[in-house]
Amino acid sequence: MLDFLYQFFGFILFQIHSVIGNYGITIIVFTILVKTVLLPLNIKQSKSMRVMQSLQPEIEKLQAKYKNNPEKLQSETMKLYKLYNVNTLSGCLPTLVQLPIIMGLFGALREPTKWVFTNGGAEAVQQSFLWLHNLSDPDPYYILPILCVVLTFLTQKFTMNVQGSGSQQQTQKIMMYVTPLMIGWFAISMPAGVSLYWVVQNIYTFVQQMIVMRIPVKTISVDEAERNMEEEEKRKRKETKAMRKEQSQMRQDMMAAQMGKAPKKEKTVSRPKTKPASGKTVKRKTITKIPQNDERSQ
Repeated sequence: MLDFLYQFFGFILFQIHSVIGNYGITIIVFTILVKTVLLPLNIKQSKSMRVMQSLQPEIEKLQAKYKNNPEKLQSETMKLYKLYNVNTLSGCLPTLVQLPIIMGLFGALREPTKWVFTNGGAEAVQQSFLWLHNLSDPDPYYILPILCVVLTFLTQKFTMNVQGSGSQQQTQKIMMYVTPLMIGWFAISMPAGVSLYWVVQNIYTFVQQMIVMRIPVKTISVDEAERNMEEEEKRKRKETKAMRKEQSQMRQDMMAAQMGKAPKKEKTVSRPKTKPASGKTVKRKTITKIPQNDERSQ
């Protein structure tokens, strides 16, 4: 499986390099292409995050109401998310999609002569890019690892500020410091090409978040959320009542069939088109010919 990823991303890198001719710029172009392909998914994530932010007051109200009933709190929160089409997993999806990309890119850049330049041209790897002499080796000056730490921290901090306060803010705050340090630690021993990819993708993400957050999104008031929740509960109760009535009728029909009786049918009452003034039946006369005046009587 991993060999397939190495070959796939190595092939893409080789095709881009055959057009550009510079290995460092090839990695930057590859990163921009990947982020652009994932852009719709990231935009959806950002919009879902903003909707969750607007629902935060209602969520806190539910937490206070069902603080001693975790199961009820979970069910009511999921109802609220479902009502506003909020997918709680949308925040993790872009990260999960990028994991195989990072793994494939790491393997391809760690051994470019094996996965990228399979038919020769390995001297392109040793082509200098900025202060780097070889992108398959770690950054000797630790510039890229430091940039990884700083840019990852800024991106996460900006995202957390957009999300606002919440019950998970403390956890997010811890991860805001832990995640950049972990990435920086790995970047010290990673090939410089992988670190370059991470730096470029963080810059792309930061700019993307700033643009997306400027797009107006309909805010949801607490009163509106409560009203919609009540309407949804009424609709569900009505559907449940109708379903139970239908099931009861089916059971009665089955019991009647087992006892050899025909199922009861609702009586249809036919009403006359014109209601007579008295209880008597009024017969209407049908005129087939219009009488003419006798000319001799005039």
